[in-house]
Order: sequence, then C-alpha cells, then structure tokens
Amino acid sequence: MRATWLLLFLMAATCMPGWGQSQLQERFALTAGQVAQALSGRGIPTTGEQVTLLARVVATHPHPVLDVLSVDPSGQGRPAPHSRASSQVKLACHLPGECLPFYAIVSWSQSTARPGTDTPDPSTLNAKSEIIMRAGTHATLLMDDERLHIQVAVISLENGMAGHRIRVSSPDHKQVYFGEVVSGSLLKGSF
Repeated sequence: MRATWLLLFLMAATCMPGWGQSQLQERFALTAGQVAQALSGRGIPTTGEQVTLLARVVATHPHPVLDVLSVDPSGQGRPAPHSRASSQVKLACHLPGECLPFYAIVSWSQSTARPGTDTPDPSTLNAKSEIIMRAGTHATLLMDDERLHIQVAVISLENGMAGHRIRVSSPDHKQVYFGEVVSGSLLKGSF
C-alpha cells in the first residue's frame, strides 16, 4: 500500500509543469540600433549602420536603458587616409541585472569627429562616465518613503559614476545595500 501511494505521488510530481525546475526567464537580443540610440542620447549622432556588436548581447527587458561607460580608440596609430575612424565603446544596462556590460565597435563619420581630426571628441563622449565615488569612500545613503526618512553612514564597495547603482556596506560590513550615486559622498536608496 505504501509503495502504491509513493508511486502515485512520484507520478503526480513529475507530471506537474516546472516542478523542481527553475523557470527560464525570457531573453531579448540587443541590436546595433539600440546602441546607436544610446550614443545619440549622449549627443553623438550615430546610426545603426555605424555600430558593430562584437557578440550576441541579451537583456531581460526588450528595450533597456543603456549607459555609455567608456569610449576608447580601437585603432593602433593613425588611420589610413580616406578610412573611417572607429572606437571601442563599452556599454551596460542602467539597471543592474538587466544585461551584462558589453563592447561595440563604432565607425565615426566626419560629422561626429573633432574639426581637423578623424576621432570623436572624447569630452563629449565621456562627460557622464567619470567615476565620482571610489571604492572605500565613506558616504551617506538616503532612503525616502512617504512616511519615513532614513540616513545611513556607509562605505562604498565599488567605484561609481553619477546615476549608477553600486553596492555599499555599513561601516562594520554587516549590512550590504544598493544605492544610486548622487555625488562623491551621497547615495540615494529605496526600500
């Protein structure tokens, strides 16, 4: 009798969809057009034809907000005459966990280059990508709600740029929080 019930429970459990298995989260492929849109949002007019993704990049959201982390010249030395300059651009999703950081190659046209050169103006591209909070910085984490205002002394565990979410911990390292960098000593959190 016991074996019969055990067999019935085992059969019922194996027939249940997803029992004992994690549910797969849907992934959406990012396109060159989305990278071009992120660069255009930073004031650099770029089209999808100018962008080459180095690998297939996927995100958990179909249209994530992309942040431009850095722009580095990809050529060694000066480009040949009549060739287009290109740069290696590092991007990441604004919200952590939506996608992994990735690289793209962007071919710059003469309209985006500095006058008299074949390279884009780095001050325009990297204006927002400066690290303003270094790992180990003592800062304040503010968490606001309609009824509650909490201010916590924290230590930064990661380097952070304005607007990016980074990990911080309490001074005794017993609590870990996530906060959005506002300035060199202030973060904004939520709960």
